[in-house]
Amino acid sequence: MNAVRPPVEAGYFIDEQVFSDVECEQLLNAVADSSVIRRGRAGSRHLMSQSDVRRAASDQRMLRIAYRALGTEAVPYRATLFEKSGVANWLVVWHQDTALPLRSQFDLPGWGPWSRKAGFLYAHAPSWALSHIVALSFTWMLRPRTMVPYVFSLVHIH
Repeated sequence: MNAVRPPVEAGYFIDEQVFSDVECEQLLNAVADSSVIRRGRAGSRHLMSQSDVRRAASDQRMLRIAYRALGTEAVPYRATLFEKSGVANWLVVWHQDTALPLRSQFDLPGWGPWSRKAGFLYAHAPSWALSHIVALSFTWMLRPRTMVPYVFSLVHIH
Protein backbone atom coordinates (compact mmCIF):
# COMPACT_ATOMS: atom_id res chain seq x y z
CA MET A 1 0.00 0.00 0.00
CA ASN A 2 1.35 3.38 -1.05
CA ALA A 3 0.34 6.04 1.43
CA VAL A 4 0.75 9.76 2.00
CA ARG A 5 0.29 10.17 5.72
CA PRO A 6 0.35 13.67 7.11
CA PRO A 7 -0.54 13.74 10.78
CA VAL A 8 -4.24 13.53 11.59
CA GLU A 9 -3.82 16.90 13.31
CA ALA A 10 -3.43 18.42 9.81
CA GLY A 11 -7.15 17.75 9.34
CA TYR A 12 -6.69 15.12 6.64
CA PHE A 13 -4.58 12.22 5.52
CA ILE A 14 -4.45 10.14 2.37
CA ASP A 15 -4.18 6.37 2.13
CA GLU A 16 -3.65 5.31 -1.46
CA GLN A 17 -4.75 2.01 -2.94
CA VAL A 18 -6.85 0.93 0.03
CA PHE A 19 -8.91 -1.20 -2.36
CA SER A 20 -7.56 -3.09 -5.35
CA ASP A 21 -8.37 -2.04 -8.90
CA VAL A 22 -10.61 -5.11 -9.19
CA GLU A 23 -12.54 -4.20 -6.01
CA CYS A 24 -12.99 -0.62 -7.23
CA GLU A 25 -14.23 -1.76 -10.63
CA GLN A 26 -16.68 -4.19 -9.01
CA LEU A 27 -18.05 -1.44 -6.76
CA LEU A 28 -18.40 1.01 -9.63
CA ASN A 29 -20.12 -1.59 -11.78
CA ALA A 30 -22.53 -2.45 -8.96
CA VAL A 31 -23.45 1.20 -8.53
CA ALA A 32 -23.73 1.77 -12.29
CA ASP A 33 -25.95 -1.31 -12.70
CA SER A 34 -28.17 -0.55 -9.72
CA SER A 35 -31.77 0.30 -10.50
CA VAL A 36 -32.45 1.54 -6.96
CA ILE A 37 -30.02 4.45 -7.10
CA ARG A 38 -31.55 7.77 -8.11
CA ARG A 39 -29.00 9.90 -9.92
CA GLY A 40 -29.06 13.67 -10.07
CA ARG A 41 -26.93 15.96 -12.21
CA ALA A 42 -23.95 15.60 -9.92
CA GLY A 43 -24.33 12.04 -8.67
CA SER A 44 -26.31 10.15 -6.03
CA ARG A 45 -27.03 10.46 -2.33
CA HIS A 46 -28.07 7.87 0.24
CA LEU A 47 -26.08 4.96 -1.22
CA MET A 48 -25.86 3.04 2.05
CA SER A 49 -29.07 1.32 0.93
CA GLN A 50 -27.00 -0.34 -1.83
CA SER A 51 -25.43 -3.56 -0.45
CA ASP A 52 -22.10 -3.25 -2.30
CA VAL A 53 -21.60 0.31 -1.06
CA ARG A 54 -22.59 -0.67 2.48
CA ARG A 55 -20.12 -3.58 2.35
CA ALA A 56 -17.29 -1.28 1.17
CA ALA A 57 -18.09 1.31 3.84
CA SER A 58 -18.06 -1.42 6.51
CA ASP A 59 -14.86 -3.01 5.24
CA GLN A 60 -12.21 -3.32 7.95
CA ARG A 61 -9.76 -1.24 5.89
CA MET A 62 -12.18 1.71 5.90
CA LEU A 63 -13.04 1.21 9.56
CA ARG A 64 -9.32 1.29 10.45
CA ILE A 65 -8.96 4.62 8.63
CA ALA A 66 -11.99 6.01 10.49
CA TYR A 67 -10.54 4.71 13.78
CA ARG A 68 -7.28 6.49 13.06
CA ALA A 69 -9.13 9.78 12.60
CA LEU A 70 -11.61 9.41 15.49
CA GLY A 71 -9.59 7.39 17.98
CA THR A 72 -12.54 5.06 18.53
CA GLU A 73 -14.68 2.58 16.61
CA ALA A 74 -16.86 4.00 13.86
CA VAL A 75 -20.14 3.12 12.15
CA PRO A 76 -20.70 4.08 8.50
CA TYR A 77 -23.96 5.95 8.03
CA ARG A 78 -23.90 7.89 4.76
CA ALA A 79 -22.49 7.39 1.26
CA THR A 80 -22.64 9.85 -1.63
CA LEU A 81 -21.40 9.43 -5.19
CA PHE A 82 -20.17 12.49 -7.07
CA GLU A 83 -19.84 11.93 -10.82
CA LYS A 84 -17.71 14.35 -12.79
CA SER A 85 -16.89 14.48 -16.49
CA GLY A 86 -15.78 16.94 -19.13
CA VAL A 87 -19.43 17.95 -19.47
CA ALA A 88 -20.14 18.12 -15.73
CA ASN A 89 -16.83 19.17 -14.18
CA TRP A 90 -18.11 21.29 -11.31
CA LEU A 91 -15.98 22.64 -8.50
CA VAL A 92 -16.58 21.42 -4.99
CA VAL A 93 -14.86 23.79 -2.62
CA TRP A 94 -13.92 22.56 0.83
CA HIS A 95 -16.84 22.76 3.20
CA GLN A 96 -18.16 20.98 6.24
CA ASP A 97 -21.62 19.57 5.76
CA THR A 98 -23.25 20.33 9.09
CA ALA A 99 -26.67 18.89 8.23
CA LEU A 100 -26.93 15.26 9.29
CA PRO A 101 -29.56 12.69 8.25
CA LEU A 102 -31.52 11.50 11.27
CA ARG A 103 -34.28 8.94 11.88
CA SER A 104 -36.62 11.19 13.83
CA GLN A 105 -37.00 14.83 14.81
CA PHE A 106 -36.32 15.92 18.39
CA ASP A 107 -36.07 19.19 20.26
CA LEU A 108 -32.62 19.65 21.81
CA PRO A 109 -30.45 22.78 22.04
CA GLY A 110 -28.08 23.22 19.11
CA TRP A 111 -29.97 20.96 16.69
CA GLY A 112 -31.75 22.56 13.75
CA PRO A 113 -33.10 23.95 11.62
CA TRP A 114 -34.72 20.77 10.31
CA SER A 115 -35.41 19.96 6.65
CA ARG A 116 -36.22 17.11 4.28
CA LYS A 117 -34.02 16.20 1.31
CA ALA A 118 -35.03 13.40 -1.04
CA GLY A 119 -37.41 12.09 1.62
CA PHE A 120 -34.77 12.03 4.38
CA LEU A 121 -34.95 14.10 7.57
CA TYR A 122 -31.94 16.37 8.23
CA ALA A 123 -30.91 18.71 11.04
CA HIS A 124 -27.93 21.01 11.36
CA ALA A 125 -25.85 19.56 14.16
CA PRO A 126 -24.01 21.27 17.04
CA SER A 127 -20.21 21.25 17.00
CA TRP A 128 -19.97 18.56 19.70
CA ALA A 129 -21.86 16.13 17.42
CA LEU A 130 -19.80 17.06 14.35
CA SER A 131 -16.59 16.35 16.28
CA HIS A 132 -17.61 12.66 16.26
CA ILE A 133 -17.86 12.41 12.47
CA VAL A 134 -15.22 11.72 9.85
CA ALA A 135 -15.73 11.71 6.08
CA LEU A 136 -13.79 9.11 4.12
CA SER A 137 -13.62 9.50 0.36
CA PHE A 138 -12.96 6.87 -2.27
CA THR A 139 -11.56 8.71 -5.27
CA TRP A 140 -11.09 7.28 -8.73
CA MET A 141 -9.63 9.99 -10.87
CA LEU A 142 -10.14 8.16 -14.15
CA ARG A 143 -12.41 5.18 -14.50
CA PRO A 144 -11.24 2.68 -17.13
CA ARG A 145 -13.20 2.66 -20.40
CA THR A 146 -15.22 5.80 -19.65
CA MET A 147 -12.52 8.11 -18.30
CA VAL A 148 -15.11 9.51 -15.85
CA PRO A 149 -13.83 10.60 -12.43
CA TYR A 150 -15.76 9.27 -9.44
CA VAL A 151 -15.62 10.31 -5.82
CA PHE A 152 -17.42 8.41 -3.06
CA SER A 153 -17.83 10.18 0.24
CA LEU A 154 -18.38 7.72 3.07
CA VAL A 155 -19.15 9.29 6.42
CA HIS A 156 -18.55 7.40 9.66
CA ILE A 157 -19.73 8.29 13.12
CA HIS A 158 -18.94 6.88 16.55
